[in-house]
Amino acid sequence: MQPGIFDLLILVFIFLGLQAWWIIPIINKNNKLNKRGNDLKEEIKQLEKLYKK
Repeated sequence: MQPGIFDLLILVFIFLGLQAWWIIPIINKNNKLNKRGNDLKEEIKQLEKLYKK
């Protein structure tokens, strides 16, 4: 192995870890909002069916 490869790998892993640290919570929040939106759409459809009768 050439000198510096180990340091470069450490820097790459630190960089990827920091990126995951702020991206993963954003993705999780987005998924929760999407699920909530879908639940609201289903509830609206059910209410529309009730009031159309």
